Amino acid sequence: MMNAVILGITLSLVGIIGGVVCFVLCRVYRKRQHRQSIRTFPGYDAVGDYKPPSLMSISTTSQEAFLTKEHRSVQPSSLPSTSRGSISTMSRGSIKSDPFTEETSSISARSDTSGDSLIFDPNFGAIRPDLYPRKDAVLQQSSVEQSQGKLHIRIKYDFRTSDVLVHLIEAQELLVDKLRDPEGGFGDPYIRINMVPEVDERTRQSSVKRRTHNPFYNEYFKFPVTVDEVKERTLIFQVFDYDKFSRHKTMGEVSVDLGQVDVTNSVEMWCDIQKQSQHNDMGEILLSLSYLPTAERLTVVVLKAKELVMTAAGGSCDPYVRISLIVDGKKVKRKKTSVKRSTTSPVWNEALTFNISSDMLPKCNLEVTVLDHDLIGHGEFVGRCIIGPSRPEGEGKHWNDMLNNHRKSMAMWQHLYRR
Repeated sequence: MMNAVILGITLSLVGIIGGVVCFVLCRVYRKRQHRQSIRTFPGYDAVGDYKPPSLMSISTTSQEAFLTKEHRSVQPSSLPSTSRGSISTMSRGSIKSDPFTEETSSISARSDTSGDSLIFDPNFGAIRPDLYPRKDAVLQQSSVEQSQGKLHIRIKYDFRTSDVLVHLIEAQELLVDKLRDPEGGFGDPYIRINMVPEVDERTRQSSVKRRTHNPFYNEYFKFPVTVDEVKERTLIFQVFDYDKFSRHKTMGEVSVDLGQVDVTNSVEMWCDIQKQSQHNDMGEILLSLSYLPTAERLTVVVLKAKELVMTAAGGSCDPYVRISLIVDGKKVKRKKTSVKRSTTSPVWNEALTFNISSDMLPKCNLEVTVLDHDLIGHGEFVGRCIIGPSRPEGEGKHWNDMLNNHRKSMAMWQHLYRR
């Protein structure tokens, strides 16, 4: 009896062990068959560890598609600008193997099937303007007036940082006042760059090049502005002749209307430097006028100004306002406001009064001049406007509104002009 029990247990254990061994052998055999079937698949060489199932249907009886792996190390840093000069073009039925990003492998195909499924870029779908450079456009901005020289610049909009990039390259054939250098007529030119309307209060100015009328700068400047506002901006390049002991002399300027230039692509420009300003609008000023007949008193309240275009050579912007009362073409009285330091959008809120009879009002004009304060000599002229009964547009309307509304304050923005 005991021997029968032992024999039964032994047979049971042998059966269990045999079943486990058979199961393991079956699993090993199935894995080996599966690997052999993958190795024998024609026309497929895996790139990395990713094996998309869509490639299984590319091979046909008459045509084959080949995917080759590029055997080179991929660096995480971006490619230099020179390597992006040639951009591969992709279309249905043909895919060229030109390198265009550091993350993608070279792909060659001979198939009429769409190649869209062969691209494994993780950033697929994102707009990369820097990957689609076009040939620089070279523009010539000329003028019928006498040129004071030529300015060579390059302008481009950077979509990554939302900046207008200005590459100040060089100036040529600058006309220098020989009285400042009688020996050779050389100067010490530098260039100051402004954007109108202004985007900040920073002063952008090049270095000074000594004793030359063909200075080479090769300097870069940035102006933060959104792409939707670029067409509303104007770049002004002011050329100065540096003088250590006197006021810097203005040699000329160039105005570039960004609304007329496609800055989404790099634009190279040669511009004629003009002696007179091409941009007449030098900012705006808010004035309030009121007249009290009983006291025969004209009150001018200088409220504030905005977007002043400073023409001074130094880095300071210290504006103030001077108002002159003109009667029959003669300046009979003049008053001025305080100086506001380091700003191109000053706020004064100051009242200036003039005593004048009612019958003289039709013969009067107000000359409003904005100047940049200077410790030595008179202030640097910025812009002005003239308000009077015979003035055109807003200047005349402001004065007539005051005459028709005695004892009321009439406020209006006035443009400042260089004239």
